[in-house]
Amino acid sequence: MKKTVSLPLAALAGLTLAVGVAVAAGRPPAAAPQAADEVASATPPAPQAPVPPAPQAPPPSVVTLTPDQMAAAGLVVVAAERRALAVVQTVPGVVQANAYRSALVSTRLPAVVQSRHANLGDVVREGQPLATLFSAEMAEAQSAFVLADREWRRVESLGRDVVAGRRWAEADIGRQTARTRLISFGLSAAQVEALAREGGARSPGLFTLSAPRAGTVTADAFRVGEMVEPGRPLFEVVDTATVWVEARLSVATAAPPPVGAAARVRLGGQEATATLRQVLPTLDEQTRTLGLRFEVDNPRRLLTPGQFVEVEMTGTAAATAVVVPTGALTRDAEGKTSLFVEEAPGRFRAQPVAAGQAQDGLTTVEGVAPGTRVAAAGAFFLQSELARAAGQPR
Repeated sequence: MKKTVSLPLAALAGLTLAVGVAVAAGRPPAAAPQAADEVASATPPAPQAPVPPAPQAPPPSVVTLTPDQMAAAGLVVVAAERRALAVVQTVPGVVQANAYRSALVSTRLPAVVQSRHANLGDVVREGQPLATLFSAEMAEAQSAFVLADREWRRVESLGRDVVAGRRWAEADIGRQTARTRLISFGLSAAQVEALAREGGARSPGLFTLSAPRAGTVTADAFRVGEMVEPGRPLFEVVDTATVWVEARLSVATAAPPPVGAAARVRLGGQEATATLRQVLPTLDEQTRTLGLRFEVDNPRRLLTPGQFVEVEMTGTAAATAVVVPTGALTRDAEGKTSLFVEEAPGRFRAQPVAAGQAQDGLTTVEGVAPGTRVAAAGAFFLQSELARAAGQPR
């Protein structure tokens, strides 16, 4: 049996009219409107702006301690000061003979070399014969002395009561004049006295050059039979028990050490202690360096004039800088250097600085002014307290 749906007349009439209008317009009937929530769900959401992170508080840089805490931590506060640090430099040097312990041997009048008694490299004693020479002037002076000496001995043997005063004085003065002439020609007093004893037994004109001091013969530039002029060095005798080392220092980088300062001289694997004896008074015009002369004890003769060596010396920096104790500097986890400045008693602030040269427990720094009070001891404790306050591992 079919069911029949009954509608009110007015509703049926309205529906029929709507269908008819739609068909007459040539489009299907309009669909029923969707719900508001279905439309909203089909619309894409608008992009949201990123939320900025909350600002983080800067790490703590100030540590405050009580007097008891400072004493327990061993804190020591000092003032930064401006000064010039010592500078250790290694410079080249050359070994030289000690001119104050060496001697040149030469003749004082024209002469001919008759024979030599010492050779290059020989070690001689003071007074040892080195060479024999002949000179006509020496022969004349020797003869005059022998005659004057004989006259004086004759007059002296007669006595002052017999000899007139004028003759006594002439004999005395004549002998002294002849003797002085021989001394001026280079003979020693002992050689003159030997000539007086021997008299005419010695060949006239021959004389011996002797070593004026003990040492090593380092030069003998002559040949037997050669005619030599006055003042020409025939031998050089050097006492090599001590030698000089001359080094050059750039005064633009460091001031010279004081006279008497110690230094180290190195040659290969050997090392010796040197003492600064002289700072040369003039600069080298080409290199603009200052000469320093060191004295080195050389008992084993390991250093020879002419050798090149290295000299390690301690001078003073040419420019001054602010310095603090090296123990006052600390490094954080990022490798940055800082020190702790005392702002008030017991209050310390970490101050970043740039560290420079370190020498003898002091370091130059940039970032603090002279007179600033800094923690010289206990800086590591202060750094640990900052790390603990920041929640970092100490």
